[in-house]
Amino acid sequence: MAMAERYGSPETQIIRLMKAWQYPFRNVEPQDKLVVLTDDAMDPMVWQSAMAGIRERGADPTLVMIPRRAYHDADPTSMALAAAAEADGTLLLTTTMMVESHALRAAHVRSWLMEELTVEVLLEGGGRATGDDCLEMQDIQRRIGEIYDQGKMLRVTSKFGMDFLCDITDMPYSNAQRWGRPVEPFSRNPETGKIGGGTWPHGEIHIEAKPDTGNGTVVWDTTAHYPPGVWKNPVQLTVKNGTITAIEGGAEADQVRMYLQKHGDENSWRIGGEIAIGTNKLAMPNLGLMRSEKKRYGAMHFGIGQGADRGIVNSIFRMEGIIDRPTVVVDDDIVVCEEGRILV
Repeated sequence: MAMAERYGSPETQIIRLMKAWQYPFRNVEPQDKLVVLTDDAMDPMVWQSAMAGIRERGADPTLVMIPRRAYHDADPTSMALAAAAEADGTLLLTTTMMVESHALRAAHVRSWLMEELTVEVLLEGGGRATGDDCLEMQDIQRRIGEIYDQGKMLRVTSKFGMDFLCDITDMPYSNAQRWGRPVEPFSRNPETGKIGGGTWPHGEIHIEAKPDTGNGTVVWDTTAHYPPGVWKNPVQLTVKNGTITAIEGGAEADQVRMYLQKHGDENSWRIGGEIAIGTNKLAMPNLGLMRSEKKRYGAMHFGIGQGADRGIVNSIFRMEGIIDRPTVVVDDDIVVCEEGRILV
């Protein structure tokens, strides 16, 4: 966000933004029914350029704008939901995380995960990735996934004092096959012909802790979904048998605690979300923006609350925070990542 802070977001950036969408929209065809779901806080250059990029491919997109949601994963309006449910794909270009919205999930909306996207991420960061870049990320993800598929215990540590141990067995899918599949994002299904979804920027592989098995200390040291921006003080979460029992730190810890108390439920304090390593080498550090930081090569986003894949921890929302340079070890002897350097 340094570019926006220095220069703002001039309308002339449309010149470069049109090129930025060429890869994500490469498979869009005139018959595709696409919805661009945004909110009144999103930079207009982002959703306007997305609409223009889709139109350039010959399709006829629908723009849906809603007021910014009060918290991450809050449901969109009923009319927005109706449009998204009918679409072949819905671009989530909102300033709050939306993918774990219970209404969107219940309606089986085909979501393109782009929440919190900015002009700078598209032009200067992880959004610059090409097809070759994406395939390289997936090869890294495949190698990590093969280890996770055979592993039993996962330990994550960091220089800020994180030391967390959990059981990773019994995942409902193969990590190597799911995250390392050689299929680029936003590709077409060869059997149905339907355009598929994805995340943009691309690049992560996650595992989930088996509920109630996590113990130790989680330290978000960079940023989180709330409060946004680059943090000055790390936030320490004490975890006992899969549940947060204390939140400590500076002003950011007070904000995290307040956010959970105001908007969460009892399961928001459980460890259900993703434990994910970023694989995108083009994503820049220190943006204080989850859409970028969570994909950054060697960084980790660690989620609490709503689970992604096990389907056991169900909460109003999922909250994620960033660990800058984690060390990740499987079964005490396989070092997957050492201080942000992926070794496998």
